[in-house]
Amino acid sequence: MVLSNSPRELGDVLLYYYERGARGFLVSGGFSREGYLPISREHVGVLREFRRGRYVYLSIHLGLAPRELVDEVLEVFDLVDYEVPPSPEFVRYGRGLSRSVDEYLELLDYVTREYGEDRIAPHVVLGSPLATLSQELEILEKVGSINRRLVVALLHANAEDLETSRVLANFQISRRLFNEVSLGCMRPRKSAEVVGKLVEYGCISRIVNPSRRLAEAYGMRVVSSCCSISKRAFELFEK
Repeated sequence: MVLSNSPRELGDVLLYYYERGARGFLVSGGFSREGYLPISREHVGVLREFRRGRYVYLSIHLGLAPRELVDEVLEVFDLVDYEVPPSPEFVRYGRGLSRSVDEYLELLDYVTREYGEDRIAPHVVLGSPLATLSQELEILEKVGSINRRLVVALLHANAEDLETSRVLANFQISRRLFNEVSLGCMRPRKSAEVVGKLVEYGCISRIVNPSRRLAEAYGMRVVSSCCSISKRAFELFEK
């Protein structure tokens, strides 16, 4: 991540990396007390001007934003990377928000209906102590009933020992619910064994930063991009 402190500085950062070959950009940052990235109209204007005449892919970690902001952002961005919490406890204690899981699902449904499945990528954290397996399976089913294109599965990063059976159960049902299952970048350092099983059992369609051993053993196709982009954008990033 590269820090920018103003809309103008953001434009300078984008241009700097574009001129050095970058074609994809993820805008992220801290969330407000309401649970979304407080991106301003000035930021959106800079991004709109930057992409004018340039073939680039823009994505954003937007959060649970008001619909008017979502509409404005999607005039410029190709994709919203969007976390759907696995339980009410995760929202309250993991994110410190007084929002409901249903609110997250409603916004996912809105973007999917109004803009299409390719414009939002649901992310679900699995293995958190703030959720149970049954809650995780339930939220995956609800997300899959709204948007089947892809789910980005994230493994609770602070877990000392992942419960392999729990992780496998989540990924196995995800393979039935979604067209693609992506293993995102958030996962514990000691996760090589369970990740290897997920690949071996065919539970993953995409994986961020696989080990060289796994990549070579399974002849993985390399796309140098974020884990959630639509297939139509692959040509921008393939080596």
